[in-house]
Amino acid sequence: PKSDSMVTNFAGQWLQFRSLNTVTPDPAKYPSFTPELRDAMRRESELFFTEIMRSNRSLIDFLDADFTYLNETLARHYGIDGIQGDAFQRVTLDANSQRGGILTQGSVLTLTSNPTRTSPVLRGKWILEQILGTPPPPPPPDAPMLEESQEATLSGSLRERMEQHRLKPDCATCHEKMDPIGFAFENFNAVGEWRDLDSGFPIDPAGILPDGTEFEGPKALISELKNRDTFVHSVIEKMLTFALGRGLEYYDQCTTEA
Repeated sequence: PKSDSMVTNFAGQWLQFRSLNTVTPDPAKYPSFTPELRDAMRRESELFFTEIMRSNRSLIDFLDADFTYLNETLARHYGIDGIQGDAFQRVTLDANSQRGGILTQGSVLTLTSNPTRTSPVLRGKWILEQILGTPPPPPPPDAPMLEESQEATLSGSLRERMEQHRLKPDCATCHEKMDPIGFAFENFNAVGEWRDLDSGFPIDPAGILPDGTEFEGPKALISELKNRDTFVHSVIEKMLTFALGRGLEYYDQCTTEA
């Protein structure tokens, strides 16, 4: 029972999948997003966390694993064949699969999107906060919104429009940290389905991290993140915060390092 609580409480807060009930993708754009699919996304993340915890697997497996848990509803959503029925089963992912780890699960991808489209900003911010433990500063109060009219949508991909948006000096400082990370996952739409085009324009998932590291797509970014200590330190700090029921202080650093 205590480990079940660890999943629903700690993992639910850390990965935020227990907030899925508050997410409402536009039914006109994403008719496949049903209550059954929502529940399946949350269950996949719960079972995935449970397996890593109970099997005492490496923390790195959260970022990059060759397995997940699917039922027929979620497998069909992911475009994975051979899964039937409502019961969840452990599935070994193909070596060429674009899935693997929490960052490519439908729960996270849906939580970090807007109702009508993906949001590289939200996805980049979520990874900085929840995965790397380095949240960006809040936007300035007068930060302009991205133009969302039909005319703007037809003018280019979301990436092209956002690159114009962040040319403004007030926007560039934060966006240069969040956007490249978020753009890596643009091939996943607002409910986590794989796609090759955005409004008819080819998707460019390449990017450069603030330290100059270049990557090409989600797998390359995940490979880069899992080879850094930042993620492990972040998870340890979040678990200690959860265990203590308070924010960490400078004198907790020796514990987290140990």
